[in-house]
Amino acid sequence: MSKNLKVSVIVPVWNDAKRIIKCVEALKNQTMSSEHYEIIVVDNGSTDETYEVVSGLEGIIPLQESEPGSYAARNAALDIAKGEYVAFTDADCIPDSNWVESLVVCAEESPNFGVIAGEVKFFKHPDDNVENAAIAYESLFSMNQKAYALQGVCITANWLSKREVILNHGGFNSRVKSGGDHDMANRLTKSGLNVVYCPQALVLHPARNYTEILKKRRRVIGGSWDKTESSNKALKLIWQAIKLYIKRTLIIIGTSKISIKQKISVFRVISSIFFVSMSEIYKLSSGHQSTRS
Repeated sequence: MSKNLKVSVIVPVWNDAKRIIKCVEALKNQTMSSEHYEIIVVDNGSTDETYEVVSGLEGIIPLQESEPGSYAARNAALDIAKGEYVAFTDADCIPDSNWVESLVVCAEESPNFGVIAGEVKFFKHPDDNVENAAIAYESLFSMNQKAYALQGVCITANWLSKREVILNHGGFNSRVKSGGDHDMANRLTKSGLNVVYCPQALVLHPARNYTEILKKRRRVIGGSWDKTESSNKALKLIWQAIKLYIKRTLIIIGTSKISIKQKISVFRVISSIFFVSMSEIYKLSSGHQSTRS
C-alpha cells in the first residue's frame, strides 16, 4: 500500500450485485490519483452472488461482515482502513469523477470539521420502475444534505471524516439498521466538531419507487426503536410520526415546486408512510425485531 494513501472509500453492499459494479467503476474513475485512495467494499451477508461479484473486481479490497446492518459493515471496514480520511457512499450510488478530491479539498479548507457532507442528487435509471409521485416526493423530502448539515447531521450516501475521529467516538452504532449516520454525526457535533456542506462533491442516487420508500420508512422506524431506551418509546415514536406527517403536509401545501396534481399524489405517499409508521411501531411493540428490508 502506498505511503501516500490519503482516503479510504468504504461501500457496504447487500444483495446488489448489479449496482455495486457501476458504483465501483465510478470510484475507480476518480480525478484523484489511484495511489492516494483505496476502495473497500464490504459484503454484509448477501444471499445472492454479490460477494462473488465483488471478489472478482480488480482494484478494490473485498471484505465480508456477517453481522446484519450497514453500520456493522462500515465499522468492519474502519478497522482495516489505512487512509487518513474515510469516505462513505452506498452501493447503489454513482459518485462524480471529482468526488473524492472535492471532499478532501473541502476538508482541508474547513477547520474543526467532524463531517464533510457532500451533495446528493436523484436520477431515474431507464430500467427502474419509479412512479412520478415517488420522484416528486424524493425531490421534496429526501437526502437534503445542505439542510442536514445545518442541523449538524449527515447521511452516509456522501460523507467524509477523519478515520481517527470516527474511531475515537466509538464508530457507528451497529445495533441499528437505520439512522446510525445521524447518530454518529450528532455525537461528533456534540463534541464540538462541525458538519460542513460541500456542494461540489456530488453523488447521484437512484430515485426510489413507492415500495422502496415504504421499506425505507420501516427501516427508519426500526432504527429509532433500536436506539431508544425509554420505556414509553412507542408513544414517543407515534408522536414523532404525527409531527412529521403534519410538517410534511404543510410543506406540500406551501410549496411552489410541484403542481397541484403532484401535490395530491405526494400527499398520498406521505399518508402511506404515516400508516406504515404506525403499523411498524405496533409490530415492534408486540415483540417483533426491526427489519433491514
